[in-house]
Amino acid sequence: MRRLVEHAKEVVRFAPVRPAVMAGIRAAIATVLPLVMAHALHVSGGLWLCLGGFNASFADKGGSYRARASSMGAGLCMGAVAAFLGAVAGQEAALSIAVALVWVTACSFGGVYGAAASVVGNTASSAFIVSLALPVHSWAEAFQRGGLLALGALWAMFLSLVLWPIRPYGPSRLAVAGGFRAVEAYAGEVARLFARGASAEAWQEQILLHHARIRETLEVAGSTLAATRRGRGESERGEQLLVLLQIAEVMFSTVIALGDVLESQRSEARAHPEWERVDAALGTFCLELQRLARGVEREGRVREPSALDWGAPTPEAARKLELEWEPGERAALGYAWRLVARLRGYVEAASKTETRLAGEFLASPGPPPSWAQQVLGPVRDNLSMGSLVFRHALRVGLTTTVAVAVSLAFIPSHGYWVTITVLTILQPYTGATFLRGLQRVGGTMVGGLLAAALATSLDTPTELMPFVFVTVAISIAIIPLNYGLYTVFLTLTFVLLAEFESGDFTLARVRVLNTLLGGGLALAGMWLLWERPERELLPEQLAAALRANREHLLLALSERVGPAAPPSESHFSEARRKIGLATINAEASFLRLMSEPRRRAEPIEPVMTLLAYLRRFAAAVISVAASPADGVSRESRVQVERFGNSAALVLEDLAEAVHRGRAPSPLPDLDGLLPVPEQEPLLRLQLERVARRIGVLHGAVSRRVAQTPLERPAAPGTP
Repeated sequence: MRRLVEHAKEVVRFAPVRPAVMAGIRAAIATVLPLVMAHALHVSGGLWLCLGGFNASFADKGGSYRARASSMGAGLCMGAVAAFLGAVAGQEAALSIAVALVWVTACSFGGVYGAAASVVGNTASSAFIVSLALPVHSWAEAFQRGGLLALGALWAMFLSLVLWPIRPYGPSRLAVAGGFRAVEAYAGEVARLFARGASAEAWQEQILLHHARIRETLEVAGSTLAATRRGRGESERGEQLLVLLQIAEVMFSTVIALGDVLESQRSEARAHPEWERVDAALGTFCLELQRLARGVEREGRVREPSALDWGAPTPEAARKLELEWEPGERAALGYAWRLVARLRGYVEAASKTETRLAGEFLASPGPPPSWAQQVLGPVRDNLSMGSLVFRHALRVGLTTTVAVAVSLAFIPSHGYWVTITVLTILQPYTGATFLRGLQRVGGTMVGGLLAAALATSLDTPTELMPFVFVTVAISIAIIPLNYGLYTVFLTLTFVLLAEFESGDFTLARVRVLNTLLGGGLALAGMWLLWERPERELLPEQLAAALRANREHLLLALSERVGPAAPPSESHFSEARRKIGLATINAEASFLRLMSEPRRRAEPIEPVMTLLAYLRRFAAAVISVAASPADGVSRESRVQVERFGNSAALVLEDLAEAVHRGRAPSPLPDLDGLLPVPEQEPLLRLQLERVARRIGVLHGAVSRRVAQTPLERPAAPGTP
């Protein structure tokens, strides 16, 4: 019962984002105006003009003009072909079933080319199914149907790209840019406090003022971006904004570390030219953040990253400092410059991501990929049952084909609503499919009841068209808020249009019954055809995150172990990127598990602890990597190597234990392998934090095996 209540809450939960009112009105104009013109001019086939405009509006997921034109243009072409193909194949039942299997599977497999291709494939499949249910009697009618759908889509493209361009990711852009501006304000204040030799009280005041504000800004940006991506579907644009937000996060933590170093310097050290150069580099960082924020806020092309001077110390200055400064002072300055170098690397990474966000593509080293690599490469890489996209495409194709066969055999009226429901509900993951099914069925039932109540009072085009305009606008506007509510207004719209075209006022009941049947088929297909429940995927994701952290730890300690060449910043950036992706994947898998209807194989508390401390462990290792590595004694290097090897073995054992569902091996005494405090006080303190994080991870993995599914730990003192 509690699980049903949780699912019910998820069905009616609204995302914390404003409705896309302007996008809804624009979609209503693209959808309804062609239908009005067709009725006014007594042109048959207005429904296909309407469908073309609606599908093209739905395929507009934002981005640069080139990206939007490409996705909408692909939707136009695929939709026209789908309408023509469905009209021809619908003349024979056997041909309908065969072509449906091939076409829908191929369209679903198009997801290997990205989120935009997946949306185009879904709309093309829907157009095919509707056309399949309404066969024609000649090739000329089939060509006319495809042409009308293309004409409606062309009108939607002209409206979206020329007459009324809208920035659907505008709020997310502004929120992410606000994160950069908040970090820039804090970095500027750190530079000013250092320059004037502020007191400890002044530093503390600024920390209290800025840290909470920046954290709130980043949290708001994250929730805004998540809601936009959830409402509009995954897209490359949303992914690039997410990367930029993560870069702002690591910039914030790095500025905190740099501020701590600057605050610790004596007043006489602040006046030294080398520390003044650090202060100037921080000013350069602020200028770059201002440029990044402006670039993120606007659409279109961005200018090249500026060639500002970051003022790194010259070799001559370094040799002079070696003679004049104490070891502690040199270490502090070296640590500060290491942090500045990290900030510069983050700026360069953000600049590249910002360029991709604007629809531009950076030239890759080496020759550009060939046509075969671009087109055939993703297909070749995913032609196996191990591919999630391939399994999902087969599942959608087979389930849709069964729905087509059932509709042809047993459903005389509007059987395509069964198939459309299957196409809409089926998602790559079980939890998402179940949630979408509940929202689709519930929304269709409510919308069907409303349509039945309103059908008799809207019996002329003059009364119907304004009402349909409003319902289309509302349905598109509220997609980011809640899919179920979107389904209510979508059902209301198309049931009224279908009833008006056919004069049959019982279609609301037919729509509800057909949707219920389609929902049942979709869930059956999800559970019977190559389902990999999240309880099987989550251990793999957790193990991958643990192994990514293991590699990062070994990389961070490699500078302090041997005389080999130290890893470059690009190596660290790639390691951090792998950690971020692996942790995000594990967190997303856990959230999907919580939405599954049959989640009986995973305790909650240990996994939540494991996910939280994976990020804290990564932060502790980043602190080690950012600290100076020079001056480590030979004895300490031996101790660090032993510690690193033991810690790496523990992390690998934890990954294997998570993956196999077994208890981990006993935790060794990592504290006994730490360097001597008198020789390496800073490094020992940092490695102590790493060891404590490993202990927490080990405990979480142990409890995960010991607890029963979804068991919550007892409160202290309870039997």
